[in-house]
Amino acid sequence: MPEPQDPLRSLFQQAADEGRARAVPAPVERIAERGRRVHRRRVAGIAAGAFLLLAGGGAAAVTLLPGQKTSVVPAVTPSPGESPPGPTSPPPTPSSTLPAPGTTGPSATPGGPGAATGTAPEGTTAPSTSEPPSAPATPTGTGGGPPTDGSTHG
Repeated sequence: MPEPQDPLRSLFQQAADEGRARAVPAPVERIAERGRRVHRRRVAGIAAGAFLLLAGGGAAAVTLLPGQKTSVVPAVTPSPGESPPGPTSPPPTPSSTLPAPGTTGPSATPGGPGAATGTAPEGTTAPSTSEPPSAPATPTGTGGGPPTDGSTHG
């Protein structure tokens, strides 16, 4: 069954025909510019997201690291007559350098007891406040001679 003629329907069809006749496609330059703009925004968003991801990961890694960073012990202990190069600090108290009764050295776990208290590394002796520090014993197999760091002492 054919539909009866609706005056509103015929008006819409006339408007559509008129619109099709006047429509012109956008110039290629304008379409290309829009594409470049979208591309720039997308790349900037991805770069910002990557930066935030890396910065957040770095901040999380720093906060999750155990304990505080300790100073590095020199590879060669200076002889008793020499002063150590660099800034000097007051000698540590005996209670902070001596291991607890029943233990043989610093704790093996990072951040555990003795991790950031300035304890002497394993294999060295903690200096006493009454006598000057002595050079550590030379391990076997290293030659047993004086250190060969290129400097002259005399």
